[in-house]
This record gives sequence, structure tokens and C-alpha cells, in this order.
Amino acid sequence: MKELEDRIKHIEEEIEQINRLDKETYQLTQKLGKVMKLLVELVETNKHIDKNDIDYVLLKLNIDATKYHKLTLLVSKTERMYRKTGEFPNLQEFHQYVIETLSLTDEDKQSFPIEVTENLLKKFAKDEDNLFPVCKKILSTK
Repeated sequence: MKELEDRIKHIEEEIEQINRLDKETYQLTQKLGKVMKLLVELVETNKHIDKNDIDYVLLKLNIDATKYHKLTLLVSKTERMYRKTGEFPNLQEFHQYVIETLSLTDEDKQSFPIEVTENLLKKFAKDEDNLFPVCKKILSTK
């Protein structure tokens, strides 16, 4: 019986380690995707990356990669609210939502000026299909 309990405990520990490795792999994959996107942008557009570029800042501050997709969800949620009610936050309010979404520390907030949020909104506003008109509305409150 003791032997069986030990085997079960060992299996549970291995499952825990596999889950931890899966999470780390996901985070590294997301960060690599950000780095690749920035590199391609640098090479193909032959331009410099602004120090307030959202992808650059996320990498610089070593933000948890599982939070990257939450920014897209925040913009989508704001767009849905705008389409439903016609209401949208001003730039300062949206900037605060971004800070909360990323769970930035007080120290990180110092390296996360409102221009980073502006650049995030500009990226979504450039969408050819105009899926997020709320971004232009928020930017207009600057």
C-alpha cells in the first residue's frame, strides 16, 4: 500500500512539473513572438522602434506573457461597450485600465507612460477593417 501511495505521489509531482514547464514554454513562446514581431518591423520598415512601443515595453518590463492577450481582450471589451452604449473611456481612464490589466508594480508604472497606451490604441486603430473605431474615439480625448 505504501508503495502505491509513493507512486501516486511521484506521478502527481511529475504532473505538476509538466504543468509548470507548459506554462514556461507558453510564456517563452509569447515573448519570442513579440521579439520576432519587433525584429520584422525593424527590418521591413527600416525604422526605429519607439521606446514607448507596447511590445518593446512589455518585453523590457518582463511582463507575464500570459497577460499579453488580455490587452486585446480589453480593447475588444471596450469596443463592445462603445457599440452597445456609445460610451467610452477617455485616454487617462483607458491607460489606467491597461495598467490594471497588466498588474504593473509601482516601479513598472514609472516606465509605462501614457504614450505606451496611445501607441497601443494607434496599432488597433490602424486595422484595415476598422474593427475598433473606439480606439480613435479614445485617442481623440487626448
